[in-house]
Amino acid sequence: MKQIKYFYLIILAAMTISCQKVLDTSPTDFIDPNAFYKTPEQLQSALNGVYNALGTIEVYGNNYLYMFNTNTDESYGKIVELTPSYQYDAADAKNEQFWKGLYAGIQRANLLLSKVDNVEMDQTAKNVIKGQALFLRGFQYFMLVSNYGDVPLILTPTASVTEVNIARTPMKTVYAQITKDMIDAETLLQTQTATALGMGGKVTRTAVQGMLARVYLYMAGFPLNDTEKYNDALFWADKVVHPTGNAPEHALNPDYRDIFLKYAKEQYDVKESMWELEFWGNNTGGVNFGNTYTGRFCGITCNDANKGFSSGSINATRKLYNSYQLNPLSTATPNKASFDWRRDWNCANYTWGSGATAVKTNVTNTWLMNAGKWRREYEIVEPKDKNYTSQNFAFLRYSDVLLMLAEAENEVNGPANAYQYVNMVRKRAYGILYGNVVKHITVTKGGTGYTTVPTVTINGGGGNGATAEATISAGAVTGIIITLPGTLTTAGLYYTTAPTVTITGGGGSGATATATITQSTDADLSASEISSKTALLDAIKEERSRELCFEGLRRNDLIRWGKFVEDMKAFLTYANANSGTATNITTAATKVSSRNIFMPIPIHDIQLNNLLLQNPGY
Repeated sequence: MKQIKYFYLIILAAMTISCQKVLDTSPTDFIDPNAFYKTPEQLQSALNGVYNALGTIEVYGNNYLYMFNTNTDESYGKIVELTPSYQYDAADAKNEQFWKGLYAGIQRANLLLSKVDNVEMDQTAKNVIKGQALFLRGFQYFMLVSNYGDVPLILTPTASVTEVNIARTPMKTVYAQITKDMIDAETLLQTQTATALGMGGKVTRTAVQGMLARVYLYMAGFPLNDTEKYNDALFWADKVVHPTGNAPEHALNPDYRDIFLKYAKEQYDVKESMWELEFWGNNTGGVNFGNTYTGRFCGITCNDANKGFSSGSINATRKLYNSYQLNPLSTATPNKASFDWRRDWNCANYTWGSGATAVKTNVTNTWLMNAGKWRREYEIVEPKDKNYTSQNFAFLRYSDVLLMLAEAENEVNGPANAYQYVNMVRKRAYGILYGNVVKHITVTKGGTGYTTVPTVTINGGGGNGATAEATISAGAVTGIIITLPGTLTTAGLYYTTAPTVTITGGGGSGATATATITQSTDADLSASEISSKTALLDAIKEERSRELCFEGLRRNDLIRWGKFVEDMKAFLTYANANSGTATNITTAATKVSSRNIFMPIPIHDIQLNNLLLQNPGY
């Protein structure tokens, strides 16, 4: 990805943009306002500190994603822990750390915003700093209000440690401030094109627009149920996808897997990954800011440090695995192949074994497949630290905006113009965003005499890039597995007719096979799925899980749709009926109740703040 340590120092328009991850001034937990905030460089350092608050282990570096969002209907923790299993209480240490971490970031933003207008500097550069600070304050309040409900709303720097008695502000008021901060930020920030950054760690105008769509969808849903806000969600999502007078800033990466390969390889894709949280380093000298979620906990089990250690602590559920469309012609056993290339990336069908040296080991039990989105074997930072990875985490991807646009459009105007955006996401998932690829290869004759696996060659058909591997048994070719369906670029090297499949080598002869290519409609939602607002919403709910699993969105999605507890109990029924009876699979679904719609206000803060009241059930 990027060689960036945090953010480019953007102060003057004429300043040269570096391609290195360099944090010029390390943020500190305490800054004397009278001695700081006097120069553009100090403002930038302070802004880095606001961003830094989101990446700490207490917030997105681990706790929020792993401890509070692991157990849903799409994933579960391999180890039963009280915190991720919805059994936490107001004294839970990680819950307190998450709460405090967000308020620490808000305090930093408030300090910066109170001083930014006093510094003499280029006005455009000042606006960019101010806009980022406003957005980040709004985003951190969004994290608080969506997880805790009513929260204290503090918009000025806390001047004294004795200023502790602050009542909880109603959700509606907090949301109003969030949208104000973000809308104000949108007018101050620039687009990716204008900044010419080519990196996703800095908040830009379109990232704000996309996040506003998310905020308004949350307001439209449970518990506020302000359905008028669907109009606002539609407005902001549409601004990203159909900007007035300009070409769109963003587009889908045609290969879903490549999104996550880029995070491992220190590369940016600002078309797809609209805003991501920066992590860097390997804890060996210099400045490091790694995380323990992407790849370490949420990764493929591995004890080999050279390959990349992962505890593989999060597994996909069979419900998620089975939600991807099967290829009915597949002869693979026990699990048929899927037309949807996301399945075998998100639900890892292998581990690296339990030994000190990595040995690829197949996994066929669909309850035991690790969450495979972030794969440490592709990391390029060496040597690899055991516990911390430099892989970035995406706060917002373009596919999410497309699905939010579909949801908002469906709620406001019905499915007629909404489903096209879901189909765009699905076409990418099937590898046919820009054209057709090889869909299936059927063995027509097994041949005889094969002692080793023969070579499969795919030629013609107007396309390029398809590869496949054969399987043999008793001297005959028994199946052919597609390893790459063809080119996934916009270069036009897609298949217009079925290519020729040739089988050579392996000591045998006589094996033949034929290829089938996809059709442009193969990935589209069915007629029944777009027949009504309710049907399309149900399809969007499932598509969000297939596309965005393990990205920290599912729990809050289920909550805002108003059926969190009901959906978790439905998953419990599903698990019990589908061999998912191990305790760690069902503990969370068994224990979840209406109190888990909100997290508990930390008891430490309630004891200090006489005006704080606890959420129900704690």
